[in-house]
Amino acid sequence: MCERPALPGRSAVSSYALLACPECRLEFLDPQPDESVLTAIYSDEYFLGARDDLAAERRSKMKSATGALYIDALSRLAPRENTDLLEIGCGHGEVLLEARKRGFCVSGIEISAHAAAAANRSLGAHAVSVGTIEMLPGARNHFGAVLAADVIEHVRHPKDWLLRIHELLIPGGALLLITPSLDSWTRRLLRDRWIEYKVEHLYYFSAVSIRLLLERCGFDQIRISPSRKVLTIDYLSRHFDRFRVPILSPLISILRRPIPSSIAHRHLLVSASGLMVTARKAGTGRPG
Repeated sequence: MCERPALPGRSAVSSYALLACPECRLEFLDPQPDESVLTAIYSDEYFLGARDDLAAERRSKMKSATGALYIDALSRLAPRENTDLLEIGCGHGEVLLEARKRGFCVSGIEISAHAAAAANRSLGAHAVSVGTIEMLPGARNHFGAVLAADVIEHVRHPKDWLLRIHELLIPGGALLLITPSLDSWTRRLLRDRWIEYKVEHLYYFSAVSIRLLLERCGFDQIRISPSRKVLTIDYLSRHFDRFRVPILSPLISILRRPIPSSIAHRHLLVSASGLMVTARKAGTGRPG
């Protein structure tokens, strides 16, 4: 992806070296973890927040509220009525439900069979398939909109992945991406201790690197902004408990204890570590 040799990064992720492109500030793991390591990470318990039925319900409402933000952004780019929307990495389907409420014709692809089954139960239809976008048959120039939240950082070959999305979209079709941002205030604050530095995150983008990659993959009208999510104090506390940050994780745990449940589970609009990208498929040919 980078056109100049990568340089050693300032930190490492677990036992994996973190390299950085001096041209665009893209960071990436080298070597990448093998499939056995990633399979162990992507278990049925990967989705944080499903300890019991109440926790699952709270998580679902939180994800739905965030999903509404994403669909609002897509609705400004693509007509809602009868537009085919594909969500890549759709999890339990909360975003797809929000999209369907707005008039989109929804489908999804999800690597976790457990999550895909939960999404199809919620949707009341077999709208979500198990696998990756490379496995979608006969879908060239089909979708008016594609959404992928917190996915591209997990992909082994982001350029090939975006070229496949380019094929799936109709000319002028809209793309929305959410991914951790090297430009975020949390990255600047935590530096090498940034909570997004995880073994399963293979690539880390800046605004410059994601724009360059999208342009090379045939997208234009690219807009980049900090992403916002709906989170709760309780969710943030458990997130920092699972993905430990020295000093910060135990401090958040201590601060969480006296907070009553009515406040700890209240929805908060947070702009923390990510960026939102919207773009359109340019032209009709396949980019190089």
